[in-house]
Amino acid sequence: MNACVVYFSRTGNTKRLALAIADMAKAPIYDLASVAPSAIQTCGLLILGTPVEGGSPAKETLAFIEAMPNAEGKKAILFCTFRLFGNNRTLNAMEKLLSAKGYTTVLKVSKKGMKPDKEADFSEILSEIKKTLEKQQLET
Repeated sequence: MNACVVYFSRTGNTKRLALAIADMAKAPIYDLASVAPSAIQTCGLLILGTPVEGGSPAKETLAFIEAMPNAEGKKAILFCTFRLFGNNRTLNAMEKLLSAKGYTTVLKVSKKGMKPDKEADFSEILSEIKKTLEKQQLET
């Protein structure tokens, strides 16, 4: 299943995680601020990331999902970065919007407390995503 990573990042934290995921998954990566939602139509597995802002996905992420074309039988892995709280609410909101577009969410992960100028440990998230990708490959 061909995957692609799409993210929005305001401070660079979500971008760093997106880059690590794309590198591990050997998947193309897109900044949603500079790509049309139609550009991801060929991806069978959307890996979508956002920062948490006010306990919700960034408004840019919400606008991107709203503008995405409807799909059938596609899957999604969702991720977010957050400072204090709101990760579950954010991921659930994204899942609901993507479900209305025809996507089935197969994994939701989040990373708390990253600092833009400090090294971050993504090993747990990358391991979860890798397992999910392997499972999706077996199912196709």
